[in-house]
Amino acid sequence: MANGNILIDKLIKMRRKEYDLIKDTYCPFLNEVVHFNNKGFYHATHDGRGKIRGEPDARMRLHLLPCITTVIKKSTQFGNPARIIPKNDSNNKTNCELIFYELCYKFNQHKTVSVILRKQGNGNLHYFSVRYAKKQNRPR
Repeated sequence: MANGNILIDKLIKMRRKEYDLIKDTYCPFLNEVVHFNNKGFYHATHDGRGKIRGEPDARMRLHLLPCITTVIKKSTQFGNPARIIPKNDSNNKTNCELIFYELCYKFNQHKTVSVILRKQGNGNLHYFSVRYAKKQNRPR
């Protein structure tokens, strides 16, 4: 096992312990409580198809995990409009409607973090993913 893998393994274990301590968090912007489950942490290290993320991507998401409750508590804007996937959509394997919300919060002029929340059918809103917000309207 290479040195880089040991470091990422330690980071995963450390962040997992921290993640397990996060309590349900109220989101004033959505007027709803956000719950935390294993799927949110799993998504930091695996993509939407269940494949292991590349180390740089996983490392970035793991480093952003401590920011998620701040984004949920302080966000006043969507990064993108809510995305709704109907239950009869061929890409939806859950047999109920999925709604994804992207909340953004600007920590400083260089760091805007985007948190993705997911609601499955009439279930609870839960944390799903974190990343740096995508740059909008970049000059070409």
